[in-house]
Amino acid sequence: MPRTPPEQRRVHTERPRPELPRPTLALIPGVQLRRAVDTALLELQKVSSAERSEMLGAMRRVNDNLHGALAHTAAIGETCMVASAVQAVHAAEEHLQASELSQARVALTTARERLTLRAIPKDTP
Repeated sequence: MPRTPPEQRRVHTERPRPELPRPTLALIPGVQLRRAVDTALLELQKVSSAERSEMLGAMRRVNDNLHGALAHTAAIGETCMVASAVQAVHAAEEHLQASELSQARVALTTARERLTLRAIPKDTP
């Protein structure tokens, strides 16, 4: 079979594809921290009726989970965006370390409220 001379060959070039718009993602800061706070409040609600030894173990677990959520929040650079909620979670950690269950709940409820206010769009009435 004879070869086609180069000037007679068809060159297949890809047509440039139009640039598609990228979807805009509206990420809400503090989502991971909010989940941890909600989980902590549920766990502390269960703890209130437990025996003292179970209560201390549960409070340590809750404290560890909150500490992890704070670390995650810092690692992805959201701490300054939810600073008031972070302060409330730090206060809750201190109360948990001191075995002050009711004060920890108050601090966590405050953190949840502050994180909820961040999630509400500003143009919502």
